[in-house]
Amino acid sequence: MSLLKQLWLGIILLLALVFSVSILVTTLSARAYLEKQLSMKNADNATALALSLTQQGADEVLLELTLSAQFDTGYYELIELTDPEGKVTIRRTAEEAESGAPDWFTSLLPIHVEPGVAAIQSGWQQAGTLTLLSQSRFAYKELWQNTLMLSAVFFLAALGAGLVGNSLLRRILHPLGDVVDQAEAIGNRRFVTTISEPRTLEFRQVVSAMNELSIRITSMLAQEATRLQKWQRDAHVDKITDLYNRDPFLNALGAAMEGDDETSSGTLCIIRVLGLSELNQKYGRTATDSLLHDIGSALNRIIMQHAGWAAARLSGSDFAVLAPRKLEAAELGHDIQKAMLAALEDHSMGESVSLPGTTTVYRHGDSITELLNRAEGALAATERERVSSVTQTYKGDITIRPVQEQVDQWREILEKALRDRDFSLAQFPVVDLDNRLIHHEAPVRLNWDGKLWSAGQFLPWVHRIQVSGELDKQVFELALEAIERSQLPTAINLSVAAIADNSFVKWVETHLNTRSATLEKLWVEIPEAVVFRYLENFKHLASRIKACGGHIGIEHIGHELAKLGHLHDVGLDYLKVDASFVRDVQDNPGNQTLLRTLCTLGHTIGVIVIAEGVHTNEEWAALRELGIDGATGPGIALAD
Repeated sequence: MSLLKQLWLGIILLLALVFSVSILVTTLSARAYLEKQLSMKNADNATALALSLTQQGADEVLLELTLSAQFDTGYYELIELTDPEGKVTIRRTAEEAESGAPDWFTSLLPIHVEPGVAAIQSGWQQAGTLTLLSQSRFAYKELWQNTLMLSAVFFLAALGAGLVGNSLLRRILHPLGDVVDQAEAIGNRRFVTTISEPRTLEFRQVVSAMNELSIRITSMLAQEATRLQKWQRDAHVDKITDLYNRDPFLNALGAAMEGDDETSSGTLCIIRVLGLSELNQKYGRTATDSLLHDIGSALNRIIMQHAGWAAARLSGSDFAVLAPRKLEAAELGHDIQKAMLAALEDHSMGESVSLPGTTTVYRHGDSITELLNRAEGALAATERERVSSVTQTYKGDITIRPVQEQVDQWREILEKALRDRDFSLAQFPVVDLDNRLIHHEAPVRLNWDGKLWSAGQFLPWVHRIQVSGELDKQVFELALEAIERSQLPTAINLSVAAIADNSFVKWVETHLNTRSATLEKLWVEIPEAVVFRYLENFKHLASRIKACGGHIGIEHIGHELAKLGHLHDVGLDYLKVDASFVRDVQDNPGNQTLLRTLCTLGHTIGVIVIAEGVHTNEEWAALRELGIDGATGPGIALAD
């Protein structure tokens, strides 16, 4: 029972008790007063009537006529005359009449009145004794009417007090509702912003404590996220250029190519600063380092405009850019080379070096070794020409069809597939430390041309022809249907369109209302880069899914750790660590520190942390030691 209801129950009981006591005391006092007044009236009437009869000479006929006339007035219950020997000579008694009060009231509060007694004289002799008792029904009627009036007055007063009290109680208890909302939010891992402190001392103390708790946790999240970002940079980032080192970049490239989403196709661009050693000798180390820093800044400005892109310094003079979803290799190479040339010209070093480069398109399932060999071979051939040009290479040295031609073909394929609902969901287990199912990861598949196409093969084209929102809707419906059939928890991946497009959120709300019973087994995850690009939209979607019992998480986490503090009020259920931080983690102390701290942070706020792309038992064993809660990938299987 709520506090407001308990307070109202207490007030009602208290008012009822006060009313009952008040009615009882008032009624008893009124009865005692009426009894006293009736007794006095009986005595006065008896004396007056006896005196009148004495003056009339106490004639028997006259006595009877006078007493009968008095009785016939209807104001008496009893008139009785006895002679000096005590014998009744005249007696008149009234039949019981309606008093105007209920029987239970007259039975509960009987009125006992002393009769009036007076002597009648005949000269110096006593002629008899007169006994007179007035009617009590008038007293009952008056007592009952007073009780009704008192009840009505009390009811109206209680009603008015209730209206005023209700307003006051709601005003007084309003801060308590805010505290309850804040406490429930914290219990759901949503550390909401502070609320204003009320004037009531006790509530102010509670609100102050809750605000302090929320502030501390939010501050802790921000601090730990900053520390994580620092460790990541120390372990993965080149200190001069502020770009990835070679190993983290190659891990990111391998994770992208093995992924089952739209990042598994794209372009790799490598540009070499030819003549860097000569620059170092001519201008000195400080000037050269300044140039390299500006080149890194130029590349970072490019990749920051695109979710999931990465740039690295592969070696002293080689720079690389990973551009998922980008299939215009020549355009990418030109933009990268142009940015690097601008940095050279700013330092007046453009005449001293050349920037040979190469670009190559990668596809889902390509071998990273073959990709790098192809790119480095083409780069070596371009370097021999000692000019700032960028060549394009392709798998098998076969030039692919123009992108626009492929776009037209894929548009026809995908539009037909959306109309015919030719999509399905695969299932890959995500397990806990005991290899028991947490949920099934369900990437989308395309049934076309008699084959089952993986997400990495067609999602880049879905994104390019801008039908991601329609596909997300079908994926959402397919997941709900799969849950209804199997009753197993299922996780789906939504694209940037699901977050950027407000109409998708409205569409989801409709389905949440009609199929809410299934949502408890639905897990929805959004890529990290998309979440922080459309943070407010993500929070809106997360709140709707959470309100209906669903689960919300972020996948590919680890590249923007400093922004984790922005998620303090979302109520996340889980984080999936990007596969690039998981690969060979047993041999990578930097990634071990990063994951250990990330797990500690997640557990502090009640979020489970899951590793993506686990290939070997060695990786899985190391992740267990680091505090990971679950894993998925080629090396993971459900327990028998």
